[in-house]
Amino acid sequence: MRDNSWTRREVLKGAAVAAVGFPFVARTAFSLGSNASSESRHRLAPADDLEVPDWIAYGKLRWVWALWEPLQFYRRNGGGAGGITTDPWVEKWYHRMHSDEILDQLAEAGINLVSTHYYKGFGLKSEAAEMDLAADFTRRAHQRGIRVFGYHQFNTVVHETMLSEVPNLADWIQRGPDGEMLTYSKAATWRWNACPIHDEYLAYVKRVMEQCLNKAGMDGVEFDGTRYLCHCKDCTEAFRHYLMERYSTPPKHLGVSDFSKVTIPTGQAPETELLRQDLDRFRWGIHRRRFREMREFVHRRKPGAALATYLDLIPGNPDWYDLAIAENHDTPQVLDGALITKVRSLKRGTSVGRVTFSTNWLRNTKGQISMPKKASTVELDMAESLACGGQICAATWALRPGPKHNGDAFFEQPEFHAALKRYMGFERDHESLYLDSQPAANVWIYRSTVNQIGFEQALLGRIACRVARESHLKQLGDRDVLIVANETNLSDAECAAIRAASDRGCALILTGSAGRRDERLQIRNPLPFADLTDRPNVRYFAKCPGQIPLPSKKSRLPALPIMPKGAEEILKTVHELAKKGLAAQLEGGDAALPLMYVDVYRQPGSCVVHVIYYGGDKPKGLRIRLGQWLARDDRPVLYSPYLAEPVTLTPSNDGWFELPESFVRYAAIRFKSAAS
Repeated sequence: MRDNSWTRREVLKGAAVAAVGFPFVARTAFSLGSNASSESRHRLAPADDLEVPDWIAYGKLRWVWALWEPLQFYRRNGGGAGGITTDPWVEKWYHRMHSDEILDQLAEAGINLVSTHYYKGFGLKSEAAEMDLAADFTRRAHQRGIRVFGYHQFNTVVHETMLSEVPNLADWIQRGPDGEMLTYSKAATWRWNACPIHDEYLAYVKRVMEQCLNKAGMDGVEFDGTRYLCHCKDCTEAFRHYLMERYSTPPKHLGVSDFSKVTIPTGQAPETELLRQDLDRFRWGIHRRRFREMREFVHRRKPGAALATYLDLIPGNPDWYDLAIAENHDTPQVLDGALITKVRSLKRGTSVGRVTFSTNWLRNTKGQISMPKKASTVELDMAESLACGGQICAATWALRPGPKHNGDAFFEQPEFHAALKRYMGFERDHESLYLDSQPAANVWIYRSTVNQIGFEQALLGRIACRVARESHLKQLGDRDVLIVANETNLSDAECAAIRAASDRGCALILTGSAGRRDERLQIRNPLPFADLTDRPNVRYFAKCPGQIPLPSKKSRLPALPIMPKGAEEILKTVHELAKKGLAAQLEGGDAALPLMYVDVYRQPGSCVVHVIYYGGDKPKGLRIRLGQWLARDDRPVLYSPYLAEPVTLTPSNDGWFELPESFVRYAAIRFKSAAS
């Protein structure tokens, strides 16, 4: 069968075609944003003619980490995340995690998907023994109905072992502006970063993938490590070629008269250097083409297999993966008065139509990773996956080392074992609550970047909301409320689409200097929506009511999602603008910091409201209401992992439904759909 590798010329041309058209996104250098323009000089991406395997669906998958790295890595690295050390007990734990005993426990709890080690960059020869171990693990997992993803490191290679296999390995490595090799970190200089532009390197990765899929029999490839910061001569040549393809003549706004001598902007370049935005688009294009190539390879070599990688790696239509990974430090908890939650990342997955699992970690105020101390923490963690329409119920923590250091897994502690069985078993037994879920919230937050965190926090426990991308704008009408908060940089196409939504009756909440700059960083004067502010369906706030304090530039932590001072004003404004009612509302709890979450999803013939309570006490006095256009059911049924049998709810005179305290932390309430 013919291989799908490219010639150098195809790489350069493909990068230009795939990358052209991404709008400007003002972030730090080399950031990977989530915004993409559908109106572009070239088509954003080819139609996704690769079907996602049918076993990947909302409500169907329950996942645990089952060893991302081989033991060889823990030894060379001096340990790993989650309490893994180089002490003798680690080897016993590592081998026991491959055992039938562990697989039996996972299957009995309802797990049907795991990720395990396959390729960490040591090389096919050096990792052969542990690849054989992973293959044997996969065979036995399949016997228990558990699918297996093979973890692959996309970027880093360990030159200490691979040089004997690939003598010219240095030719594949990313370079900094000074020509020095780029490594994983200043400490891990033994991990070189390979460059995705090199055909030879990608051919090597395909050899690994072929073994993973057909020799080891795995069900898919999971890629980690996707940094692309290269300044090598090949990437410089490709970037120049990209600029020539994108622009017939050098435009004045770039300040460049001849692309043939252009150098790649560095991380120290100012954000207003427009050439840096073209660099982002160029690198997105290279990554898109390479991952699309990898996905095609997986589908061709093993029909029914899948490719998984990071959700926000590249903006735009996700035609380059089958399943999304959202890695973050957002295991649910209350930290310094902020409600930490991973639902933002799961909602981003929903917004691009991909099933998503969150490999999230529990952090402290210093950003350090720790293991959960209470079963309630992991219960809330799994509840969030269910409450986002049945995204993959994930337990990153489950197979980390247990506290006894005698080969035990973390989940084998009785309270954590019970929590795993409770939630995984609940979804297994109630898949119908999640299958074919489609978001139904009619309050939209555009893009969901740092500017919107305060708005999200205000709405989280009161009003169901979802993430809007540019592709959604054309479907908004007089039932919807769109929040565009401090989005200073909007393309002409985005501004036109937002204006058109308002013309159709969609309510708008605009804040700050929304749209002040266009995709070329040129200032618009007046603001593009200045003439809309007198409309009855538009509210403009010069000072964003959702503003929250941002971390210092030196901080490694993201912004803490604290409740903004303008929360009450946000809620009042949304209520006023939703003339046809809100899809789902939740009342009760502490007004200052509602420890709650509500969302709603449509299914054929029904809709399901999901509620989470984050407090340590009983969820007292909570009640929900749905928009009449969404559901008119006076006998909805509540399901919860804490109830032996479902409970039928009855409405009060004002149309609200009281929730029983017995749902404890999570409930799914099914209503019959109303006619649209």
